[in-house]
Amino acid sequence: MSMWTLRAATVFIVLATIGHAQDRLTEAKASFLFNGAQVTIARDNPDALQRAAAFVSTGESCGGSCIAPMQVAAGVETLGESEVLDFLVSQVAGGQGLMVDARAPVDRAKGFIPGTVSLPHNTLAPGNAFRDEILQALGARAFDGVFNFADARALLVYDNGPSSDDSGRLVENLLQAGYPPEKILYYRGGMQVWSLLGFSIEEGQS
Repeated sequence: MSMWTLRAATVFIVLATIGHAQDRLTEAKASFLFNGAQVTIARDNPDALQRAAAFVSTGESCGGSCIAPMQVAAGVETLGESEVLDFLVSQVAGGQGLMVDARAPVDRAKGFIPGTVSLPHNTLAPGNAFRDEILQALGARAFDGVFNFADARALLVYDNGPSSDDSGRLVENLLQAGYPPEKILYYRGGMQVWSLLGFSIEEGQS
């Protein structure tokens, strides 16, 4: 093989590698309608590290230092940030799905992902008198005390992040209520990873 041929082959391999890398990468921004308002998400937060500190969870729920598993429950798919953006644009904007915040309102007030709604994990606990009403608001249909989830919305669940179990508790309560696992998705990164990446964050009660 001549030196020219070798150099040409090397250039081809490098360009092909760059091309494949570009195919794997997706644009880190999204714009969609939510509740009649335009929502725009981008990696435009200049204080990412400082914001991330607000979402550090100490893991008291397990009696010490804890970390959430990659798969929160059997049949429930775990998503990364690009899939989260796609879900917001394709499912939330179209009304087929909701991205739900499993944290308590006091935690959500510190910052939340735009285009998401509050659904604290304890609101779907078996003992909550309003659980059935909430399930129906999510699209489930009740007949003689039995729920049909055929028309229920797809739910993408998140919380503070890998050191929090609010999402795990909400998913557990949803599954106990009969919600199909294939209609539940999990964003493990939560607010910790979302804020570290500099994505847009809203604050306040919502």
